[in-house]
Amino acid sequence: MKFVRALKHVGLLTILLVFVASCGGPQTSESGQKPAASTRPGPSGTIRGAVRLMGKGPAPATDPIKADQTTCGSSVSLPRITLGKDNGVKDTFIFLDGVSAMENSEMPPPASILMDQKNCQYVPHAMTVPVGTELEITNSDSILHNVNGKIIATEGLLPKFNIAQPIKGQKNKTPALDKAGIVTLSCEAGHPWMNAFVLVTDHPYVAVTKADGEFVISNVPVGTYRIKMWHEGVTLKSNNKALQRYEYEDPYETTKDVEVTANGETVVDFDLTLRN
Repeated sequence: MKFVRALKHVGLLTILLVFVASCGGPQTSESGQKPAASTRPGPSGTIRGAVRLMGKGPAPATDPIKADQTTCGSSVSLPRITLGKDNGVKDTFIFLDGVSAMENSEMPPPASILMDQKNCQYVPHAMTVPVGTELEITNSDSILHNVNGKIIATEGLLPKFNIAQPIKGQKNKTPALDKAGIVTLSCEAGHPWMNAFVLVTDHPYVAVTKADGEFVISNVPVGTYRIKMWHEGVTLKSNNKALQRYEYEDPYETTKDVEVTANGETVVDFDLTLRN
């Protein structure tokens, strides 16, 4: 009888241990490793707004095109600003400034992203990509283009890559864009007006304004931030014929403070006023 009671005691103890392990004890996978802890996104909100030009737009101005007119046309517009409804400014970068990749942020993986050279213009004119991205640049024209990529830095434009593309349909990948910042693309094959801008970021809280000047940045963790507007210079200062490049005024930059609340929507608008 004592032996039977002992067996019952052992059986009850085993059942109790299994129950405890299944409810709260540390669990392991079949490989013997503890499973990774699940991470749930913290509270977040949305930032939306618009960039609008104050006052009149720049006076129309053009420069004649003397070569490759069949592909490029006979003239090119000089002011670099595209206005939409209610003077909304297209192709403006909006991003949280002074932050890096944050906990619970979901960065898109680096990839090859298409940039086209078409009708002697870069398409798109402005885009954002995550750090580590390679640009895949296509020449859709039947003339020679080159892709001269430079990083915009406080000390000036720093060379990053320079790729010749003489054949229609030719594709080339750039080296990985491995540092956050703004990269400018130009063409020194007789097309000094060709340019584009790529905002390279190490966090996903960025946007490019649409045709109406509006933007939305979603899933921003709750907190107080600096949000920045960046638009390229609008007025042409000189035509550097030696470098085959148009040189424009300094970019337009404005920074504001923004507070993001849980499940809230914060509106931040930017006014762009051109220099005299």
